[in-house]
Amino acid sequence: MSVLNSMSDTRPKYLFLWLFLFLSVALQAQPHNIQKGSLSVTVSVSMKGKLLSLDSLCEGFDPETNHPINLVIPEKSTFVLGMDSSMHLLTYQVNSQKPKYVNKPSEGAGFALSSSGGTSNTYTFIDETTADTLIVSWKVDYSNVEMIHLYPVEVFPNYVNYQFQNLFKDNVDSTLYDWSQENYITELDQKGVPVNPEFPYHQNDLFFVVENVTENATIQLKGFHETAQIFNEEEPFDLFIYEDLPDGKYEYVVRPYEGAPDEKSLIYPFTILKPWWYQEWALATLTVILVLIQSGIFFLVYRNKQRKREQQLLWQQKLSEAELKAIRAQLNPHFLFNALGSIQNLVVQQKNEVANSYLTKLSRLLRNVLSASENTFHELRSELGLIELYLELEQLRFPFEFELIIGEEVDQDTLTPVMLLQPFIENAIKHGVAGRDDSKVSLHIHVRDSKLEIEILDNGAGLSQPNGNSSGLQLSHGSIRPLSDLYGDEARITVANRKDASGVCVRITLPIG
Repeated sequence: MSVLNSMSDTRPKYLFLWLFLFLSVALQAQPHNIQKGSLSVTVSVSMKGKLLSLDSLCEGFDPETNHPINLVIPEKSTFVLGMDSSMHLLTYQVNSQKPKYVNKPSEGAGFALSSSGGTSNTYTFIDETTADTLIVSWKVDYSNVEMIHLYPVEVFPNYVNYQFQNLFKDNVDSTLYDWSQENYITELDQKGVPVNPEFPYHQNDLFFVVENVTENATIQLKGFHETAQIFNEEEPFDLFIYEDLPDGKYEYVVRPYEGAPDEKSLIYPFTILKPWWYQEWALATLTVILVLIQSGIFFLVYRNKQRKREQQLLWQQKLSEAELKAIRAQLNPHFLFNALGSIQNLVVQQKNEVANSYLTKLSRLLRNVLSASENTFHELRSELGLIELYLELEQLRFPFEFELIIGEEVDQDTLTPVMLLQPFIENAIKHGVAGRDDSKVSLHIHVRDSKLEIEILDNGAGLSQPNGNSSGLQLSHGSIRPLSDLYGDEARITVANRKDASGVCVRITLPIG
C-alpha cells in the first residue's frame, strides 16, 4: 500500500517533466514557410547549429506571402532555403539590382548560404508552368567589432606563428603576453586587455588584434591619423601595428563600415606618457635646478666683475691720490723757492722783523702742508687755512687784494681734497693779477643744488687762448681726471673768461658727503 502511494506521489512530477520537454520541442524555432501561388519556400536561420527565431530578426511578415519584412540576419549565421519537390522553376540571385543566373535546382534541392556583413541577397523563384514569381530577400548585419588581444610589437612574430599552429581551432586563448605583470596597468577586461592604459614612453610599439573586421571597415588611430583609413585586405596588418608612437592621448577606432554607430564599433582609448624628464614635475625640478645653476653662474660672474671693479676703483683711487700728491710735490718746491726768495729780499732790505714774520708763516704753512699731504681729504676750514697762509706769502711778492666770501649755508667741516685750491689761486696770481695795478683775487664758496661750488676769480686780462692751450685750461684738465676718479661724474672744473670780460673765473663743483 505504501509502495502504491509512493508511486502515485511521484507520478505528477514525471508528468510535469514530460510536459516541459514537449513544450520545449514545440516552441523551438522551426523553418518558416513563404508561399505565393504554386510556389512554396521555407527559410530558416541558424548559428552554431541552433535555429534562430525570425520574429526577432524582422519587422513582421507580409500578409499575402508570409515573407519576413526587412529581414536582417546576424553575420556568421547561415540562411537556409528549402523548396517543395513539386516545383519546377528557375532560380536567379539578384545582387545590386543586377540579376545573375545561378542554376536550375533539382527536385527537393535547397540552398545553405552564408554571407559577409553588410551584404544584401535576393533570390527569385519562377514557376515555369504558371509563371508565378516569389522573391525572397534578406540582409546580413555587421557583427560588433571587438579587440581580443593587445600586444607589444615585439610579440608579433610569435603571434603569427601561434595563429598558424592553431589555424583550425576555435576560441583560441592566447597567453603570449600577460599585462597583469606590468605595474602601470591598473585594470584588465575579461580577455586580459588593459582598460584605459597609460603606457610608459618606452612601451610605444603596439599590435592590436581585432575581431570581426570586414572589407568595408574603417580604421583610425585618433592622435596619429588625421582621417579614417580604409582597411586593405592585401596588407592585413598595416593598420593594426604601430611603432614609435609619440607621447600623447590616443583613441583606436575601428568601424565595420563608414559611419557605423559606436555600439557596433571598437573605441579603445589609451595614453603614451611622456618620458620622465618631460613630465611636469621633472620639468619644474629641472627648471629650478637650471635657474639655480644660472643664478649661481651669474652671481659668480657678477662677484668676479664686482671684485675686479672694486680692485680697479681701488687702484684708480690710489693712482689719483698719488697724482694729487705728485702735483703737490711738484708745486711745493716751486712755491718754496719763490717764498724763500721774497724773504731773502726782505733780509737784504734789512726788514728783519717782517722777514721773521713771513718766515714763521712759511714754516707754519710747510708744516701744515706736510701734515695734510699724508691724507687725500681734509676739512674745508683746513684748506682755507692753508690758502690764507699761502696768500699772505704771495702778497709779499705781489701786492694784490684778496676777497673771501663764504655762504652761511656752507659747512666748513665738509671734506675737500688736500691742496685743491692752491694751484688755481697760484695760477690766478701768476697769470692774472701779477704786475697789474688794483689787482684782486676773490674766493667765493656756496652750496647750490646740494653741491659745494667754489669760484676763484681774478680781474686780469683773461684767458689768452680761451679755446686753446692756456695755462688755466691745462691746469683744469690735469686736475679734473683725479677728481673724477674720486667723485665720478659729479665733480666738475670749468675755466672761462668772466662775463664782464674783467678776468677769469674758475668754478669747481664737488658733491657733498
